Amino acid sequence: MKKAIITGASGFLGGWLLQELSARGVQTIAVLREEKSCEWVKTYTPGTQTLICPQEQIQTLPDLLPDCDADVLFHLAWEGSTGAERADTTLQLKNVQHTLDTAKAAASLGCRRFVGAGTLAELDCNSYIPLDGSSPNPVSCYGTAKITAHYMSKAVCGQLGIDHLWACISNTYGAGNKTQNFVNFAVQTMLSGKPANFTSGEQMYDFVHASDVAHALFCIGESGQKNYTYYIGSTKPDQLKRFIVKIRDAVDPSIPLHLGAVPFNGISLPASVFDCSSLCRDTGYKPRVPFETGIREAVGWLRKQKEEGNF
Repeated sequence: MKKAIITGASGFLGGWLLQELSARGVQTIAVLREEKSCEWVKTYTPGTQTLICPQEQIQTLPDLLPDCDADVLFHLAWEGSTGAERADTTLQLKNVQHTLDTAKAAASLGCRRFVGAGTLAELDCNSYIPLDGSSPNPVSCYGTAKITAHYMSKAVCGQLGIDHLWACISNTYGAGNKTQNFVNFAVQTMLSGKPANFTSGEQMYDFVHASDVAHALFCIGESGQKNYTYYIGSTKPDQLKRFIVKIRDAVDPSIPLHLGAVPFNGISLPASVFDCSSLCRDTGYKPRVPFETGIREAVGWLRKQKEEGNF
């Protein structure tokens, strides 16, 4: 891989991928929504080419990048991936169309490969579908949109003759993450002094440091097999309660945990879901950040954010 394009480059994961590609000497074009993001990207990774092209106009990308000769397009842009917007059906359907337009733009640009950013929520939705009489939670709108974008973009890439690869991204944590994912929620709860109330935590979970996710995305774009979906994992999934203890210990070992204080009403996925052996086998991916190390870094960053009044 000599040259790559990233949509959503100014986001949490986009920033980590920029660093990964820069460290490997990959010439990168960051496709951004707003001009103000350009300065941040250039400070983050000097030498990165920036381009303003909102997702609503992504079909114009080939006109903005004549003679681009990029090898891979990483599509990370997605509005409403966290919080209440995950239940916004209009927004989520727009994301699907933007993904398809981006895949078509990748083909027009002459890219060999299109790498899309999927989510573990897709698997949650697949588990809900056969459960007659059940009511999916609001995040299912987001997960269902990702499933739709996944398979429609795969069909589009097949029609246009470029490789399609899909990354199933698990619970990603690390400095720069401003979402309300589980790690942030748990750490912020503990830092605020609120009771550390959680479910019993018997369900299987996996947490992957952002630098490892970025590394995996590079590996997928570089040597993943076309038309494959790769789960990006830590290779060490465990019951959620064990991760909660490690999070607590990184914040303050004296904090009492109340496991079982919150009822669990979600889908408990089997351990087999968190198997990333195909990714390791096909691409040589190996996670580099143990949870015990990564969570200390994340807690330090979140603690500083709290002290500075950023949450």
